[in-house]
Amino acid sequence: MPIDLTIFSDFVCPFCFVGSGIIDHLRRDFDIRDTWLPHELHPETPPEGRPVDELFDRFDIDQVTMTCNQRGKPYGIGFARMTLLANSRLALEAAEFARDAGRFHDFHGRMFRAGFTEGRNIGDLEVVLDVAVRSGLDAAGVKEALTDHRYAARLADGSARARAAGVTAIPTFVVAGRPPITGAVDEAVLRRAMEAALRTE
Repeated sequence: MPIDLTIFSDFVCPFCFVGSGIIDHLRRDFDIRDTWLPHELHPETPPEGRPVDELFDRFDIDQVTMTCNQRGKPYGIGFARMTLLANSRLALEAAEFARDAGRFHDFHGRMFRAGFTEGRNIGDLEVVLDVAVRSGLDAAGVKEALTDHRYAARLADGSARARAAGVTAIPTFVVAGRPPITGAVDEAVLRRAMEAALRTE
């Protein structure tokens, strides 16, 4: 029986990337019907992004990168040293285009890898379009949608739903309508939630 899973997420959240790997791994044992909803972590970030050195000291950046690599390694997820906090709005809007085109999961994974594994600025239009093309999307169609911000309302709706659900951090996982599970949780936590959902079906 499918288990409904809603995830509030952003492409600039490293533990959202790890969470995607955990969910893909859990698919081996569970029929997961996942819906990823956009919730901008840092909407105030300028379009060109911000150097993370302005936000955190060097030790913190290196420590976070090391921790992310440790958490991601079991799922084949790797992180380059984080140098830029990107503005994720264009990437999130493009993900909604991909959703409508039936290419969401491919685009989703590629965008996370572009930002975290390849160290690219996912706030840059050309980077977003490159990821879109690699995901089988039409570049001209994506560019038009981003230029007129066709999916801005969906981003606002995702954040509104996050607030309504009491989301205070991301990633936040809602398994079968149960109380939210928030943060950089281990696979075992989500596995137990999946098992509990099956028991109560």
